[in-house]
Amino acid sequence: MTREVVSVRASDKVRDAWIVLIDTGISCAPGVDNEGTLVGVLSNTDIYRSVIERYRKAQSLRELTTRPTDQISMDKEDIRELSLAIVGVAGSPVSAVIAPGQKVISIGHEDSVDRALHLMAEHDVNLLPVLKDGKVVGIVTRQDIIWLLAGRPGKEHGR
Repeated sequence: MTREVVSVRASDKVRDAWIVLIDTGISCAPGVDNEGTLVGVLSNTDIYRSVIERYRKAQSLRELTTRPTDQISMDKEDIRELSLAIVGVAGSPVSAVIAPGQKVISIGHEDSVDRALHLMAEHDVNLLPVLKDGKVVGIVTRQDIIWLLAGRPGKEHGR
């Protein structure tokens, strides 16, 4: 388990959370409310999904009125719509981007590695927030489990 958890606040702007993900070299982070209670997990995929959904909405509106159906390449209007989608999502709160209806899979601070492994496999997730009294106190990733099974020290031990 990694005890130094990088988390983002659900009220933060996506652009700020995205910068945190990029700067720390991680692809996802627990999203917490102002009291530190877990509300979801924000991933790069969630951000990309939101941008594409916004872009497709704008694109489909335009196609209904002006665009020939056989046009495949991006024109200036496509680039403008994609840029507006990125700006729109970047200015949204993290809570608007976390996958809607996301069921957060987590483990307790006293749960075993075996339980973590089974939960990851069963729910096809790459990370498990570790909770104590509803607050995030750590995180277990697939990489942590791989390092453990390989008998190599994890990041807290100089990897």
